[in-house]
Amino acid sequence: MNIVAISRLLATVAAYVLAPPPFDGFAHPVDANLAINRPDETSWRLLAHVATPVAPGKILFETWASNEDTFTPHPVFPGAKGDSPCNPSGAVVGAAEIATPVASPKILSVPALQQPARTRRAPQVSPDGSEEVRRNQTTFDYIVCNQLFTKAGLRSFYNAGRPISFPVGAMEVKTNWVPADEVDSSDYYVSEAADGKKYALTAMHIISKVLPNWTWATFEHENNPGRCDYTGCHDAYGAVVADVEANEVLDRRYSDCAKNDALKAMLSSAGLSPVWEHYCLKGSQIDFVTATGLPTHLGNSVTEAGFADTSSCITCHARAAVNAKGIMTTPAGFVDPPIPALCPNPSRSCSPNGAPDPNWFWTNPGKLDQAAVAMQTDFIWSIARFAIGD
Repeated sequence: MNIVAISRLLATVAAYVLAPPPFDGFAHPVDANLAINRPDETSWRLLAHVATPVAPGKILFETWASNEDTFTPHPVFPGAKGDSPCNPSGAVVGAAEIATPVASPKILSVPALQQPARTRRAPQVSPDGSEEVRRNQTTFDYIVCNQLFTKAGLRSFYNAGRPISFPVGAMEVKTNWVPADEVDSSDYYVSEAADGKKYALTAMHIISKVLPNWTWATFEHENNPGRCDYTGCHDAYGAVVADVEANEVLDRRYSDCAKNDALKAMLSSAGLSPVWEHYCLKGSQIDFVTATGLPTHLGNSVTEAGFADTSSCITCHARAAVNAKGIMTTPAGFVDPPIPALCPNPSRSCSPNGAPDPNWFWTNPGKLDQAAVAMQTDFIWSIARFAIGD
């Protein structure tokens, strides 16, 4: 084999190794290099991916598995047919065939972080339930094939000292909704829920395992009051005004987040409705701290209502863990009792931020006699909260 042939072979191998895997049969929208160097562009490309129209009246993430689809004695991915994707050892050997994307019923629950929070309810949060969590097939298959939807499966991982680690390509979306007749629904993405009523999307978190600690993005509708409170809003890719400072007076409306031509073209090429131009990227997060050691913050005025001033998505989710019995170690990850250095208002709920505390997971961390007291669920709260069985 001559040098030219060898070079071509190496180039082909490199292209295969470096090519990111597909998401649910669609082209992977980002890779690690983009996620690290241009996180806001990554966030928008992930939104364009999950909001792709795929079924009548539905977009891609609505055809993913909900918590109700996942944490049940016999979990099945919506629309899946054919053989199980799991082999007897628990490994994922191939995704179940989905000929046509199917949306499972949209069941809205009371926001998980509002139940234990010491806070007033945000005006955009319905007391009757407004939140859902959905995961793509890569995430679903890893949970199901490894029996991580059960406490018994979690105990098996814990006892074996086996870390939970989702594959590249895993994604989850958390969304918040209000009844469509409460807003000018022409400016919102609207979808029908299991109760037969139509709901308007007000907020969305998107996480992706493109990076080992996932990528984190939060979007809000431009009409959400207080959407840039405390931390401001930051979008270096798609917004005409990249950085919006927080108002001194809370819960007021901010100006529309006008989009630049590059983002408009990207959303249009992905086949998205112009209604998505009414949604704003509040921020992106890929690390616990800045290069100078300062905690990074990211929180949504809807999803993290009442503690958006301290919220850090990546740090809070790092605390998602179970003990040796497969039971979650903390109900919501809040700092309780409040620590003055982290919690400026001790009367309100307070989110951890900055680097994770090793004492969450170890006794005598860093010492020769350190011992595990908790196992992370790889940033996925739903596993810790909803695993079934005893």
